[in-house]
Amino acid sequence: MTHDASEASMLFKLLGLPLSLPVAGMKFLFQQVADLADQELNDDTVVREQLLLLQLQLEEGDIDEDDFVEQEAALMLRLRDIKARKRSEIEQIPADEMPVEANVEARRRVIVETPFDDR
Repeated sequence: MTHDASEASMLFKLLGLPLSLPVAGMKFLFQQVADLADQELNDDTVVREQLLLLQLQLEEGDIDEDDFVEQEAALMLRLRDIKARKRSEIEQIPADEMPVEANVEARRRVIVETPFDDR
């Protein structure tokens, strides 16, 4: 009887391949996008470049002082968040003690479930 159940399970999986393979591909793509987003969130180079560009825009008169101050504050906050994430990774700070803004893992969840997933 167990033999028949495993054959039925195998047949079900084979018949489900046209659906399960694209879903597995989508899972892979979502994971890649999430990984790239994490790299972007943890790379302060981009934020530093944006700060330099902002300073240049102010000096050339493309933005006024109020816009500069507002945008600079947002970029500085992002830099602090990046530093907090890096520090927590190094020091292994528990996620519940980390500032909410810096806790990327708590905010990033990609869950795709299919009836074809092995459990």
